[in-house]
Order: sequence, then structure tokens, then C-alpha cells
Amino acid sequence: MLSKGYILGKDAMVKAKAFDESHQVLATAAAKMSELSNRIGLADKIFAGMETVKGVDEKYHVSEFTKSAANAVVNSPYFTKGALWVSGVLTQAAEAAADLGKKAST
Repeated sequence: MLSKGYILGKDAMVKAKAFDESHQVLATAAAKMSELSNRIGLADKIFAGMETVKGVDEKYHVSEFTKSAANAVVNSPYFTKGALWVSGVLTQAAEAAADLGKKAST
């Protein structure tokens, strides 16, 4: 079954590529984006924005704080207990569904 899906997916990709080559959709979109970027200076604005974000991160250590906060949450005993609880609930739900399936088939 998986191989059939792969073949259908591959066929769809081949058809999409042929459509794009005949109608030049990708090339037209790229040209329009390039024209828009040149007209409004989009690349320069994006680069300036990235430099600003980098400067703020270096000044306030945002990424380091975020990483340490995420580690604190993940390593928290509350997080572990919650994850185990969710896992237990999902296991019970799967068992109940399997029981219902057995009862329905008999």
C-alpha cells in the first residue's frame, strides 16, 4: 500500500513539474518576487530586521534565556508527571478502543 502511495506521489510530482515547465509558474513567481524586492528594497529590509533581532539577542541574551527556560520546563517534575499522565490516559483509551473492537467483531 505504501508503495502505491509513493508511485501516486511521484506521478503527481512529475505532472506538477511538467505543468510548471509548460506554464512557467515558478519562473514567473520568482521574477515577480525579484521585481517586488527591487522596487521596495525587501531584501535590504529583511537583512536590517535580522541584524536588529541579532543585536537585541546579543544585548538581552533572549535565545539563552529561552533555551534555559525550555530546559527548566522539560526537566520539571511537573512536566514529567503530566507527560506520564497523558501517556496513561492514551494507553487506557487505546485499550478501551481495542476492547470495543473485540466486542463488535464477536
